[in-house]
Amino acid sequence: MGTDELRFDGKTVIVTGAGRGMGREHARLLARRGARVLVSDLGVDLYGTGSDSGPASETVDLIRSEGGEAVAYTEDLTDMHGARRTVAAALDAFGRLDALVHNAGFTLGSTPFKKEDLARLDKLLAINARAAFVLCREAWPVMQAQGSGRIAIIGSTAIYGLAGSVPYCTAKAAYIGLTRALAAEGEACNIKINLVSPTGATRMAENMADGAFRDWFLRTSRVDLVSPLVGLLCHESCPVNGELFVAGGGRIARTVIGETQGCIDPDMTIEQVAAAMPEILAQQPVANPRTTGEALGLYMEALGFEPGEARASLGMVKSKT
Repeated sequence: MGTDELRFDGKTVIVTGAGRGMGREHARLLARRGARVLVSDLGVDLYGTGSDSGPASETVDLIRSEGGEAVAYTEDLTDMHGARRTVAAALDAFGRLDALVHNAGFTLGSTPFKKEDLARLDKLLAINARAAFVLCREAWPVMQAQGSGRIAIIGSTAIYGLAGSVPYCTAKAAYIGLTRALAAEGEACNIKINLVSPTGATRMAENMADGAFRDWFLRTSRVDLVSPLVGLLCHESCPVNGELFVAGGGRIARTVIGETQGCIDPDMTIEQVAAAMPEILAQQPVANPRTTGEALGLYMEALGFEPGEARASLGMVKSKT
């Protein structure tokens, strides 16, 4: 063991969706580095139905066989009470909570938007945005009281948009707002939260048609290749907060939300907007606002406020405590 190895000795981590695939690899890596892991997994099928305590138990047995420490938690995270009790279960088992990895999720398959309904959207929002919100809300006071905490949300490149998967994309995109808002709020108490959109050969790869691409994907997109990034984001030395990443196949990159310089005309007409569209769509972003306040600051400065004036004005707006 090298002296530079990042360890989690004495730390407790919750990993949701840890019964199989990518979540299992996150849990195993953290446990190998000394973390005590709460393995949360209801054991649903690929489409979010049914339940099976087997996957969570298998992960726990595997971690223990590797010399680690883990317990299983098999309640439904789409149910508010099940999600809330996750943090309590970790505290009951290990007495503390240092990091949370919300990896749980499922697909509902591809459907044309004209055939979509609210039930499908609600189901995906429940395991993604709502479960993440509740988990973070329960973990927050614990982490705040101890003066530190790490949260890694496992999202999807569906945030970029995917035809035939509008509810899935909508639910995953909600993670961006959650991540950025909590990152801004957690700065003062050393709570850091980041978002990872992974690529890996999970159960969803079973739906791929046989062929050269499927063979290549299964060979190169091992689920364990995402875990080192997740591990760093869970560590007390995590160097980033509020960042968005993509990870897969050994590649890690930053996802950027930016604004171009755009164009300014106080007397803008529809026709002038059309004419200015190439300038508006200039590909190179010149600013990367990380909060709503920073975006408002860019707007104020673009329309004539001096940088100092904009910041001072924004500083007058205080959030409720």
